[in-house]
Amino acid sequence: MGADEPVRGPKTLVTVRPAGPGDLTGMARVHVETWKTTYRGMVPDDRLDQLTVESDIAGGFGSWLKQPPPGVGQFVALSSRDGIVGFAMGCPTREPSADFTGELGSIYVLKAHQGHGVGSKLVGEVARHLLRTGHTTMLVWVLAQNPYRRFYERLGGVPYGAREGSSRIAGGPVSEVSYGWTNLEPLARL
Repeated sequence: MGADEPVRGPKTLVTVRPAGPGDLTGMARVHVETWKTTYRGMVPDDRLDQLTVESDIAGGFGSWLKQPPPGVGQFVALSSRDGIVGFAMGCPTREPSADFTGELGSIYVLKAHQGHGVGSKLVGEVARHLLRTGHTTMLVWVLAQNPYRRFYERLGGVPYGAREGSSRIAGGPVSEVSYGWTNLEPLARL
């Protein structure tokens, strides 16, 4: 699959492009829906039940779209039928790391579009962005209970570290693990 080739989602073509302020509502919709389908049982149900697109935006989600911090790249996956079906963000590492300089800061793909290459295409865009901005390595932090950790493993991510109960995602302490890539060139070909 080449960098500019669309991938086939469920009965639709999906393309990836840089995100902009006009994508905020679609990205927030994906963010809320994926949290509700992925994190149920990992974060408090009442927190998930209260999530709405409006509350996500009001809470600051997407504020970085208007003036991205230096080195941040944001990308959306667009379906010809469903609009925005996923997004990802790449940036310099948000916490100092001796081994990694770039970070896959977020990636979310609607459940109906998972398993069709959309996530891989988004990771490829992030890898190309990081390489363009001088980063040859990448790290991602994910919830330890995340059932989609195998996605990072299939892309060649190697377990790197763990944080036990130190993250306060959704108001509660959760454990996270990280995966790392010491060479972004293979990902940049996705």
